[in-house]
Amino acid sequence: MNTIYSAVSDSRPQWFEYASAADQLHYGELEQQLIDSRNDLEKQLGRFTSLQVYAQSLMSQALLMEFGATLNPDNITTHCRYVFQQNGRTYIQEDKRSLTDLLLHGLHENGQRGQITFKSDGFLPSSLNQQWLEEVLTTDVRAAFGAEIRSVYLRAGVLAAMNNVTRDRLLLSAFAAKLQGHLNDDNLQLIRRAVAGDTSLSLAPLQLREDTRPLCDVVVVGPLDGYSDDWFLYAPGAPGGQDWHRFATFRVLDLSLSAWTATEQGRDYLVWQTHALEREEIGGYLKTIPPRPNNWRGARLAPSFYQGEEVLKSIVFNHRAWLVAQEESLTPYGYRIASDEQRQRFTRLNCELKALKTLEVRQGGFISYERFCFDLIKQRVEQVLLQRGESLAVNPDRIYVQISQEQQMTLTELIVREVHFEASGIGQPLYPRFTWATDHPDIRTLDIRDISSWSKTLRPGEKYIDMLRSVYLNRSNPEGLLKRGICIGAMRRQMTVSLMQAAFTGRIPPQHVIELEKVIVAFGSMQPTSPVGEAPGDVRHSALFKLFLRDRLVVGVFVFRLLVAGKVEEYLYTPNAPDGCELRPFKDFVPAVKTRGIGDYLYDRVFAKYQPQVGTYLTDLEQLANFTEAPALVRNSRVTDLNDCYNDVVYKIISDVDEATQSLGEIIGGLVYDAVVTAVSVISIVFAPVGIALSAALLTQNLVQGVAAYSEGDRAKAMGHFKEALIELASLGKAGIGGAGASQVQKNLIDLLGDAREVEKLYSAATGQPGLEERALEAIKEILADPGSSVSKTTLV
Repeated sequence: MNTIYSAVSDSRPQWFEYASAADQLHYGELEQQLIDSRNDLEKQLGRFTSLQVYAQSLMSQALLMEFGATLNPDNITTHCRYVFQQNGRTYIQEDKRSLTDLLLHGLHENGQRGQITFKSDGFLPSSLNQQWLEEVLTTDVRAAFGAEIRSVYLRAGVLAAMNNVTRDRLLLSAFAAKLQGHLNDDNLQLIRRAVAGDTSLSLAPLQLREDTRPLCDVVVVGPLDGYSDDWFLYAPGAPGGQDWHRFATFRVLDLSLSAWTATEQGRDYLVWQTHALEREEIGGYLKTIPPRPNNWRGARLAPSFYQGEEVLKSIVFNHRAWLVAQEESLTPYGYRIASDEQRQRFTRLNCELKALKTLEVRQGGFISYERFCFDLIKQRVEQVLLQRGESLAVNPDRIYVQISQEQQMTLTELIVREVHFEASGIGQPLYPRFTWATDHPDIRTLDIRDISSWSKTLRPGEKYIDMLRSVYLNRSNPEGLLKRGICIGAMRRQMTVSLMQAAFTGRIPPQHVIELEKVIVAFGSMQPTSPVGEAPGDVRHSALFKLFLRDRLVVGVFVFRLLVAGKVEEYLYTPNAPDGCELRPFKDFVPAVKTRGIGDYLYDRVFAKYQPQVGTYLTDLEQLANFTEAPALVRNSRVTDLNDCYNDVVYKIISDVDEATQSLGEIIGGLVYDAVVTAVSVISIVFAPVGIALSAALLTQNLVQGVAAYSEGDRAKAMGHFKEALIELASLGKAGIGGAGASQVQKNLIDLLGDAREVEKLYSAATGQPGLEERALEAIKEILADPGSSVSKTTLV
């Protein structure tokens, strides 16, 4: 990868070491030019370098004016404790943030604020308290930053500095590519000529489609008079770890670009380089290409009106437009003009959603099948041992069953996989047998024949289904009541957050917003049940309906049917939709399937036994241009109690197990993984994104808070995928780093699960790897033992 490395750094790559002394010297000169250009850009931008710098500057000024001392708000820690009630239970959400981050996060509305305390290793004025903070926080920092950012990037000094940074980045990265063998001397000279403004060459941004804005940071260099000869693509941070690519023709370049869509990493890279206003559309478009390559429309050079000394202006102006669009997508116009009460309510609802999503993982969600089997066999073994006079706490993960020399597994794995084996005990054969780890207590009275019997008679799958029926579906079961209360509370808040996002972004008119909120609020109390045979047209008020495709339920997807001034208006609600749009007009259903890639999302939410039927319909929508049949609401689909929607999730699990298309462990594992992803995402962000759904925000690396400084280079590294953070758990403990080497996302994940073995099981499920090395597990335990590593704490009283 053509990453910029310091010429005097101790972490220089091998290709730099192999370069001649003259090349190393020249690299250092180019690098210094880039550093100087970046410093000048930061000087021109001032406090508008990034949203974080802006917030830090404002708070530093406020502290100086009030207390007469220069204090760094990044070094002042705030502790926020917020308490709320639901279903007779008390929830306590506690968060640690720097004072700068608290300024970005914002306060709750009056009457709903928690307690805020302050701590610092340095000087802390005694009068720095919550009352002072509430008096200072009279303006939403994000809204203020978003309102000014466009004009900042119109300044002549800023644009000139951006031009210099662009020039120096291209020259340094091209020289680095030459040192790595990605370019030869002739290639390098051609690129230098293009950057200098040679009118026989073109240097322009790249468009994925003719109807979209050019990609940010992606530059194409080639001949001006045709689409033949050598073409060069500059794509920093692109898949494969190479920034400069050479192609024989533009057609080959285009085909290579389309090949990036085959992987999630490639699609995410292209989506991230897309302008924010088109990101949902392009994300959906790219997802349609791997199964249907003919959907690729072909990339093209963006029209450029600049040549000679101005040749880089097209790159700079496109980058400026990308930066402004990115910030305005995070704080859209509707958010900037909203009242303080509306913005603060949005902050509070996201805080409550965080608490409920956290508890959904720990107490309210589905127990993993592995954990259920662990508890089941642990209880059975300890019960038998106790009957035989041996009181012992056993760990099935540390007991190893050896069926043969080739077949060995832990006792937990044996039960999870329902591996059956015989053990007569006659003649004391070498196999089957069981052993235990050296750190496990000795077991005296257990026999391999006991384990053999349990392997055939325990039937954990049947017991798990029985547990779902007796706990999750039983509204009189206290544990089940708690679980469904947490889930339904999160569901209602997520609906409201999605509605507010849609309102802030202007996707829904104000009169519809009011009516939608009435429907959501109504679920806070009992509603009369709907009559049998009720048709949607019979309902003379705004209501929520379940979505059916080909008369088959799509679990967890709904349609709001509104009556506004005597006219019917319908909105499709798709929580955690992959395109980032959770609330859209129902009339946009067909385009959403055809161009936004939500077909798989809908398919996965249909009962497995009906998926072939619904899948045919969705595939026809995706592949047949003239097939545009839209679904309609059906009889008996009105929702009067969200408990029924909770039950639908459980019924789907039970039904899908009977279909045997997936194992019970895979089904539950998928649900647990999704819950953990959502919980970690809401814990890890500084503030909730306004313009895009949270799950999509995490998975498309769209969580960079505010405008990234132009000089930061590859922004794709700013927030890695959750799965990447999970995969990199394997590197914890290497080189003696221990838990200190973990990212905050990894620390949040570890703290959320609260157990090293649970982290390992999630890692194995997500990556397909057998497990983590012992030193990685030790690093995880080190993090769990450190109370300072946790930034979020949720308590249910």
